[in-house]
Amino acid sequence: MCIPYFKDIYKDLNSRSDDKTKGINRLSILEYAALPGMLGERFFQVMDLNNDGYVDYREFLTGLLRIYCSTFEQRTKFVFEIYDFNGDGLVSKEDISTILSYMPVTKSTPVLGEGKFTQEGGGA
Repeated sequence: MCIPYFKDIYKDLNSRSDDKTKGINRLSILEYAALPGMLGERFFQVMDLNNDGYVDYREFLTGLLRIYCSTFEQRTKFVFEIYDFNGDGLVSKEDISTILSYMPVTKSTPVLGEGKFTQEGGGA
């Protein structure tokens, strides 16, 4: 069910790549994923299984199947790989610190008082 949809996404992203014979380039994956800072870079690295700088069809399909059509444990392992910078099988304080240091800083509007939804028994 997912594979025809993933094929269409791959074709679209591959058409934007600088070398269509190799697969989807880093920039196209970063734009597609729209993950902030270092998370996008790590997402690309985890998808690029052979470390050639491109995500070919097999790598793309494998990655998306791991994200969208797998068990909770398989998805958790994928996310874990993104956070495990040095590939040692551990997510250390340094790994978390690195991720956080590359996160873009945004200003948020503080919530002043409770809104109607909160007063009636809902979220913040």
